[in-house]
Amino acid sequence: MVSKIKIVSVISDLGIGGTSRQLTTIDKYLNKDFFEHYIISTNSDDKARVKFIKNNNLFFVSDPYKIVQLIEEKGIDLLFFQRHGRNELLHDKISNLLNEDVSVVELNIFSSKDYGDFGKKCGAHVFVSSINLLKYCRQNKIDFDFKKHKVMHALVDSDNFLKDVPTDLNVIDYKSKLGIKDEFVIGRIARPVMGKWDDMTILMWKKLCKINNKIKFIVYGVPDCRKKMLEKIGISNNLIMLDSTSSDYELSLFYNSIDVLVHISPIGECSSAAIDEAMLFKKPVIVNSTPFPKYTFFRSHTRDNGQLEQVTNGKNGYIVKNATAMAKAIDKLSKDSVLVKEFGNINYKKVLNNYDAKIGIKTLEKIFLESVLDKGKKLSNYILKYYDSLKFYPDKNMIDEWFEKYDKVLCDVYCIECQDTNIEKIKGSLLKVKRKLKSFISRVFNNK
Repeated sequence: MVSKIKIVSVISDLGIGGTSRQLTTIDKYLNKDFFEHYIISTNSDDKARVKFIKNNNLFFVSDPYKIVQLIEEKGIDLLFFQRHGRNELLHDKISNLLNEDVSVVELNIFSSKDYGDFGKKCGAHVFVSSINLLKYCRQNKIDFDFKKHKVMHALVDSDNFLKDVPTDLNVIDYKSKLGIKDEFVIGRIARPVMGKWDDMTILMWKKLCKINNKIKFIVYGVPDCRKKMLEKIGISNNLIMLDSTSSDYELSLFYNSIDVLVHISPIGECSSAAIDEAMLFKKPVIVNSTPFPKYTFFRSHTRDNGQLEQVTNGKNGYIVKNATAMAKAIDKLSKDSVLVKEFGNINYKKVLNNYDAKIGIKTLEKIFLESVLDKGKKLSNYILKYYDSLKFYPDKNMIDEWFEKYDKVLCDVYCIECQDTNIEKIKGSLLKVKRKLKSFISRVFNNK
């Protein structure tokens, strides 16, 4: 009779990324009365998030045989893989070496279908948004099966952010150091990788500086190759570029200092932690829509569009299709403080009611317990009563709704009449050519 479920989470690294942050939140909120949690990182180089893990059940192991040996020694009941969804040799080897009575669950970030051994043995697939589950089913021609497919919204550690909120004086001092007085401020935060940066940011900033030359722009995580371009193309005195941080207090200062979060990503988001965090701090959010194609055409991953589940156009922010529309949406909000406050209050409530870690963790716990029960494990009455008390959120009906309304949501965008002019399209193409040419020249000289 199992009295406590032993789970091991397997992740590629514990770096600064959102997936790593998600895992540390899971470790913090998982009910220790019913679960014992172990973590295996297959990369021992990237450890930015290690300081947030409070238990001693953390291991850095990359050898699949040693991983399985560790699983057997600890008597693990369930393996939880945080992964892109793509087939990986390491995951295949681990799943093939496992005893059949060990449950396997994946958090599938990119909605990719794994046709390998791991994909065949994985009992439950968890997605961080209903839209990404929809993408998984549509692109891989899979019928939605709530028994196999679940959604657990990205977990926001609201308590952690709100327990140490900067004072008004702290924020004033922070803004003063950045050269901000009473100006309207937009912010953007992303990892300093080109997958998170495209030309829309450049074109938006150029357009915005022409429409409204008083707006300040704080940006976290600008790649080096983009810094000079941002400075040259807009008003450099209004641009503030900061290096990436893993400090929640620094992030709190950032969110408290901006009026609106702009979120631009060429590949979209399965579900953005930055959007959730900004919403928690009562900020409107403007996002670009990145519809995923109907077919993958042999690609393992296409664009995500989960940000449309977080932002409803005209309700708590704006959804746009291009740089011009985003610049106009920013300008509109800069002149309407009442609407900014209204959107912000809606966002705050939405995070606490939908994305707070204390809600999402219950869904994950129910998924874990269901998977263990499906393997025939006999659980104590104590655990079974807890299982019965839990509910899936979102449930099947809520997920079904997204299958019905997603295509309609794609048409609901701000400033739909704002079409990219031929000149803007040419400028965008020239920026891409310039970037690729610089990259090519750099590679040639570095190889010499």
